[in-house]
Amino acid sequence: MADNNFSIDSKANVFIDKDLLKAYVEIVPPTEGGNQCTLETVTKALADKQVVYGVNEDYLKEALEEKNWGYKILVAEGKPAVNGKDAKIIYKFPLPSERRGPKIDEKGSVNYHDLGLIHNVKMGQLLVEKIPGDDGIPGTSVLGMELPPKKGKDIRLPRGSNTVADEDELNLYATIDGHVTVVDHKVTVNPVLTVSGDVDYSTGDIDFVGNISINGSVNSGFKVRSGGDIEIRGFIEAAEVAARGSIMVKGGITGCMKTLVKAEESIYAHFVENSRLDAGRDVIIREAVMQSYIKAGGSIKVSDRKALIVGGTIQAGREVEAKVIGSQLATQTIVEVGVNPHLRDEYQMLNRVKNDKKKTMDTINHNLQVFQKSGISPEHLSEKKKMELIKMLDSLKSLRQELEQITERIVFLENEFQKTQAAKVRVLEVVYPGVRISIGQSIYIVNDPIKYSEFILDQGEVRLTSLR
Repeated sequence: MADNNFSIDSKANVFIDKDLLKAYVEIVPPTEGGNQCTLETVTKALADKQVVYGVNEDYLKEALEEKNWGYKILVAEGKPAVNGKDAKIIYKFPLPSERRGPKIDEKGSVNYHDLGLIHNVKMGQLLVEKIPGDDGIPGTSVLGMELPPKKGKDIRLPRGSNTVADEDELNLYATIDGHVTVVDHKVTVNPVLTVSGDVDYSTGDIDFVGNISINGSVNSGFKVRSGGDIEIRGFIEAAEVAARGSIMVKGGITGCMKTLVKAEESIYAHFVENSRLDAGRDVIIREAVMQSYIKAGGSIKVSDRKALIVGGTIQAGREVEAKVIGSQLATQTIVEVGVNPHLRDEYQMLNRVKNDKKKTMDTINHNLQVFQKSGISPEHLSEKKKMELIKMLDSLKSLRQELEQITERIVFLENEFQKTQAAKVRVLEVVYPGVRISIGQSIYIVNDPIKYSEFILDQGEVRLTSLR
């Protein structure tokens, strides 16, 4: 202390921010004759305020400079806590909001049939991945105390129907094949796809792994494919509809022969006109089949009031039944039973393939004969010629094996074609002239109206009997 009673020593005031992350020193200047603060003085002042972390000695020296007297100078900094990261959800499929809009190819052409509205997934497919949040990293205040971080927010997997999470709740998987979507912020896989109205430019073509329910019609030019069954409450009009299961149409099927309806199981409809139908099992129509080409591995039946078949070609493996076949105008109508039309198509295709492969074999055999007649020993051939020879011999071997398999299948089909004894055509009211009935390889041409009859195969000939 100076001798002058009025002199005052310099002093260090310490200020700490509310967040405890910064400490400042303000040097109060001494009065005349008073002692100046030293580094030791400032350090003690900080210690008195319990500032022990992040003190920077260079900053302390700066605060002691006369030019900084009276100013708050930062001298210590804590380490702020690092808040935890929030958990994240990553969707492994396009969200519904991302699907709308026609596809545009590389040339800029717009495909209004492919809107991408349906996203099919398979059982076991990853739908959602969760990136976990973390607790963050603690900080340290200038007082040396730990500053706890704010933990990241957790998010639950958006688990909806037909999905399952793994043990760690980090991945969400589909438990069935189906259409994945988001309902009430939850990921859901639907085994049935429901179309509220028509299949048209608002929906584009539909290709779905499960069952499809269409409340309207399938409009001209559009395609619907299903890995299950298809139910259509309206009509099919000049469209293509295919199902691994059955197809049920509450309205009719029309389309100037542009319509193709194909089911691996059965097809049901109110009426069919100018259309092509192909069923692995049965085709059941309520009112009428007009000028259409229908194939069924099982039976084709028209069962209600009119129960009419007129015009076109009708092919069934077992049976065709209707009240009326043909018309008074002698409309040409072809009815074939006793041979599964799909097997007949396969038989014709196999015979074409067999002939092609035989021609290829003949060419290879000819080339081999030319080589043998040349008298050149294989040892004296160039590497290129050796490879050509080996390739010809391998091809010949493969072709022989393929021909054996094809021939075996052809023989099997020919035996199947002989099993036509149970095949029949049932006419519950009348069949008109212009109708040609084939059972197996035998043909019956109707020249006069015939009522209440059944056509069967008897000793290799089509015979007319009364209804049983």
